[in-house]
Amino acid sequence: MFDKLVDGDLSHQPTIVRLRGPLNTAALRMAYARLVRRHECLRTRFPVIDGEPVQVIEDIGKAAGGPLPLIDLRHLPEALRAREIARIREETLSTPVPFDKRPPVRVALIRAAPEEHLFLVGIPHITADLWSATLLNDELMAHYRAGAEGTPSRAPTPVAQYADFAQWQRAWWNRDRTEREAGRWRARLDGLSAVELPLDRPRPAGRRRDCFLIGDTFDAELSDRLRALARTADVTLYVVLLAAFHWLVGRMSGAGRLVTTSLVAARHGSAVQGMTGPFSDYLALVGDLSGDPDFLESLRRVRDECLTAHDHQRLPFSQVLEVMDPGRELHPHPLEQLGFNLHNIPPAVMDFSGDVVVSAVNPEGDDGESGDGEYVPWTADLTFDVYDYGTGHMPFDVILDRRLADPATAREWAGHYRSVLRAVVADPGVRLSALGTLLSLPRPPSATSFGGREIDVRRVERELAGRDGITAALVAVAPRRLATGLRVRELVAYCAVEGTPRPNAAHDIRGRLRERLPDGWVPTVFVERPPEEIRKALAARAAGGERAEPLPPPEDCVPLPEEGRPPSDPSERRLAALWAEILGAPPKSVTEPFFRVGVTDKDALRFLARVAEDFGVTVPFADFLSAPNLRMVKDNLAEKRRV
Repeated sequence: MFDKLVDGDLSHQPTIVRLRGPLNTAALRMAYARLVRRHECLRTRFPVIDGEPVQVIEDIGKAAGGPLPLIDLRHLPEALRAREIARIREETLSTPVPFDKRPPVRVALIRAAPEEHLFLVGIPHITADLWSATLLNDELMAHYRAGAEGTPSRAPTPVAQYADFAQWQRAWWNRDRTEREAGRWRARLDGLSAVELPLDRPRPAGRRRDCFLIGDTFDAELSDRLRALARTADVTLYVVLLAAFHWLVGRMSGAGRLVTTSLVAARHGSAVQGMTGPFSDYLALVGDLSGDPDFLESLRRVRDECLTAHDHQRLPFSQVLEVMDPGRELHPHPLEQLGFNLHNIPPAVMDFSGDVVVSAVNPEGDDGESGDGEYVPWTADLTFDVYDYGTGHMPFDVILDRRLADPATAREWAGHYRSVLRAVVADPGVRLSALGTLLSLPRPPSATSFGGREIDVRRVERELAGRDGITAALVAVAPRRLATGLRVRELVAYCAVEGTPRPNAAHDIRGRLRERLPDGWVPTVFVERPPEEIRKALAARAAGGERAEPLPPPEDCVPLPEEGRPPSDPSERRLAALWAEILGAPPKSVTEPFFRVGVTDKDALRFLARVAEDFGVTVPFADFLSAPNLRMVKDNLAEKRRV
């Protein structure tokens, strides 16, 4: 949520419009000033005080950088003017804002010619959601027209502010209500694990994504057939499109059960319909592909799942994430892999009335539509956004993490999705198993695919056996069930150990393997099993293929000890003392995980804030989440000091 903690963009949707004609700049600047005065979200900054992020509402004079800046470039030669416009674009919409010191809304009005202006607006998601942006746009236009015509504005007075809602929400979510809703979500998400998407590159360390989008379109014929199928099956178009997305991901990953997140307005009750602020949230929707369903059966399952999930959408998504993974063990997290959204509200239109002609400008710098590979801030590995306004064709975007895939792969996913949709509208009774013969879709990853890599488990086993007291080993990708019910896919080393393992056996073995194996091949879990069981499992695998390993899940096995070494040098001891301030006791080892039951993101933010105060260097929150232990913090501090 916070830029300096996640070390990246404060996610926002930049907007640039070109205004040609007799624009009343005084009326527009006055309209913007009225907007800021009436909506506290536009003049809210977000400092971190004692490790806690808080909202501070500024006085009107300090809000959103003060009044709307009017930058007159008419006097510049054309080439120089173009360079200056590009610089202002970059400064206004791309340069990080110290949002702890001032509100992060970004605006500018550029006068490029006597009757040509550029209006730049960047409203970050922490300030206002898309619904709010539409409300703000409509009100800005009402104020402008009133000012230009010399009449009173008819925009309704806000009945409440987002800070009022946030205060009510904190009071409403008491401990009992939170635990009751959390229990429902635990039951619904029980047993889920991350899917193995066939992309271009293995998953790197770290959680901060670098996403891009590829735009495409369903033609009018396919779009109309999809709408007709929704009517015939008595479901919404969203259900049809989401069910097909589940089929595509299921086929490409081999998953029989998966979870997708969708944006929801999260405006419960009439009182908040006209309020502005960051209301929107994500809703987790479970896809069940078991039993080789036909598409009509999948539509029924998705419809029922949507109804159930919407009944329990009040619990904030951040708390659902926290409930399901309190120890931050999941990377990737099943709830952060797949996104799907259907947008059916037309985008806000600026109507200045009179002879002012409005046209959109690509924030990337060129007029026209966004091109392939455009950067977007996003939270999932793979997201599909479809746009439907009732008739004609339906545009859609494929959004992928650039660390994992290239634009060509995004275009392939777009084509595969179109193929699935054509297949199900042609025959809604088609079964999921038929996709392989009907369509040219890639095979799902093999049993030894882990973290985007194909693992040579036999090589790993050879490196394990005969060393560190290990007499035999079998390595397999296996789901490990967490206490919350979620399952995380692990690369598990089942080891037959001679005698009693050393106190830090797993730690030492992992360090040795890192020196001898490729990145991503080192097992994440080491457990003990009897020698005869290992030999029997190896024989069964040799006879029956990769998936014939009759071994228990890792949580039912005895783990090899993994204590690691205690904090020893001055930096580690200082960090351990700060750790103890927050959690009440120092870590026993430099690799002891920070998160455990009862420890929250706020505790982590407080710890990182104390580290920043004591060491004078900020450790990004996203980096900390990738390896939440003392060794990671020390290494991160050392790297930043070198830079």
